[in-house]
Amino acid sequence: MRLARLTICGMLFAFSTFSLADNSEAEKEAARLLNVMGAETAIEQSMNQMMDMQIQQNPTLLPFRHVIADFFEQHMSYESLKPEMVKLYAEEFTASELRELNAFYQTPVGQKTIEKMPVLFARGGQIGVQRVQANIHKLEAMIVAEAERLQLSETQ
Repeated sequence: MRLARLTICGMLFAFSTFSLADNSEAEKEAARLLNVMGAETAIEQSMNQMMDMQIQQNPTLLPFRHVIADFFEQHMSYESLKPEMVKLYAEEFTASELRELNAFYQTPVGQKTIEKMPVLFARGGQIGVQRVQANIHKLEAMIVAEAERLQLSETQ
């Protein structure tokens, strides 16, 4: 019985050590992937775009642009986000998968993918907005029908 417990404890220790080692390797590969993908530049560009969009939507914020920039630098900069981003990628991908992603993103097609991704996401978002706008009347009708159904069920 004691031997069985020792064996099980030993196996658990070995697997947990392997898991920690694998996670550490995954985190190294995740940090490398963020670098290969140009995450620092992408995050900085996104921060500037968010700030510009906020000011464009609310011009009274213009005198406070430097305050917003300081806030974004403090809470949204690459350096402040990197540890959590590394952890996120390491949780979602194994070290082996991250190595494969790193290899891919270092190829010409991988570099083109990185370059085109913001355009693809933006255009994809535009397609979604256009689809909603083209069918907004259907959504409104569905909401009215559901509101009527809820009101009817409350009266019964």
